Amino acid sequence: MQGGIFLSPALNQIAPSEELWSSVYWYYWVLGVAAAVVTFAMMFYLIIKYRAKGETSIPVEKQKESRETWRGPIIVFVIMGIVLTVVAIQTINALPIYQNPPSISNKLDVMVTGHQFFFSFAYPNNKTSLQLVVPVGTVIVLNVTSADVYHQFGIPSFRVKTDAIPGRYNVVWVEPEQIGNYTIQCFELCGVGHATMRTTLVVLSQQSFMRWYNTTGA
Repeated sequence: MQGGIFLSPALNQIAPSEELWSSVYWYYWVLGVAAAVVTFAMMFYLIIKYRAKGETSIPVEKQKESRETWRGPIIVFVIMGIVLTVVAIQTINALPIYQNPPSISNKLDVMVTGHQFFFSFAYPNNKTSLQLVVPVGTVIVLNVTSADVYHQFGIPSFRVKTDAIPGRYNVVWVEPEQIGNYTIQCFELCGVGHATMRTTLVVLSQQSFMRWYNTTGA
């Protein structure tokens, strides 16, 4: 333990990583395409089969056949219901991983506050920064709120996003596995300066982070 926090190697737990959320996204995409193919196939089938042929009256057998066309939409609705149920289950299974950080002591809690038009980050030792500086291989728990209007805090590279709402704290977490810089931005239209509301997630080695963490100033 150094400087009031524990640093540890990467944990053997599933984090809300790019791989997890990319897999959910592709699940939605594949099932959505499949549903679209079935829907359009049924639509074109019905258009061709029941297209007008210039007859002035509909024969009795055609009237009976027309009354049975409800079967096509019912089939489509059933298929769509199955698709929506499957993707809902996938989402429900992923959300607890995304929203609930592991109950461990060796993690770093950071307070994230949205302002017009920047984010500020506060650490357990009262150090503050306009960039999110974290150590590699450590669970980072982000407690997100806002000081003024609604914002939305997001780190695209980690597929992490949550609302920043005045008077409320939303929790997300990440576990960076590579040293580097990653874009943080606001995804909620929060005023005239929204487009410039960007900063950086800086992932350092654990030694470099401790040097930064234990120095005064931002």
